[in-house]
Amino acid sequence: MFDFRYEKLGKDQDILGVVVSGSLDESNANYLLDCVQDHVLDGRKKLILDCSQLEYISSMGLGVLARVHSRVKKIGGDVKLAGIHGPVAGIMEIVKFSRLFHFYPTVEDAIAAHGG
Repeated sequence: MFDFRYEKLGKDQDILGVVVSGSLDESNANYLLDCVQDHVLDGRKKLILDCSQLEYISSMGLGVLARVHSRVKKIGGDVKLAGIHGPVAGIMEIVKFSRLFHFYPTVEDAIAAHGG
């Protein structure tokens, strides 16, 4: 099962937080991309993906995260990942996602890294 929800974060509410839970795979990855894309088109440049409830990610899910990163970077923004743990952390380490993303232990740490 997969679910996600949006939150406005930071003191200025200018950071889009996306809480991702369950499994991110070929059955739902493009849906996540489409929804995040709508916010990117609205000019949201600061994004935090809260992965603390993400239990599984497939290669398709990894690809979508890379595409989200690329789209946000094109508008001068930044994506941070928070709360990565367990098997998801292992997979991201193997594919060297730390080259694309900054990882933070908590959403609060990622908010601080975004300036607040």
